[in-house]
Amino acid sequence: QGSKYHWQSQNVKQSGVDDMVLLSKIAEDAIVENLKKRYMDDYIFTYIGPVLISVNPFKQMPYFTDREIELYQGAAQYENPPHIYALTDNMYRNMMIDSENQSPSTMPF
Repeated sequence: QGSKYHWQSQNVKQSGVDDMVLLSKIAEDAIVENLKKRYMDDYIFTYIGPVLISVNPFKQMPYFTDREIELYQGAAQYENPPHIYALTDNMYRNMMIDSENQSPSTMPF
C-alpha cells in the first residue's frame, strides 16, 4: 500500500491534466480547455513537457511557502503538482552535477 502520486488521484475530468502532453488531442482548443479547467480549480501551473505554463490568478495564493520549498526540494518533476519550484530545483541540481552555468547569456554560440 505505497503512497500514491498526486496525479494518480486527481479528478482529470474536472481539473484537467498536469502535463498537456497527456491530452488525447493536442490542439489549441484542447489546450485552452485544459488551462481553463485548471484555472477554475486554482491550479495555476501546468506543464507541457519540460515547459511550465503559469496562468496569473490575479489573487493571493498560498503557492510560495516553506511547505512548497520542502515539498519540491530534491523531488522528481512527476512526484508533485506542477510548480516553478520544481523547475528551479531541477536546474540547480543540473548545474551542480554538470558544474556549468545555466544562464543562456554566458553560453557559447
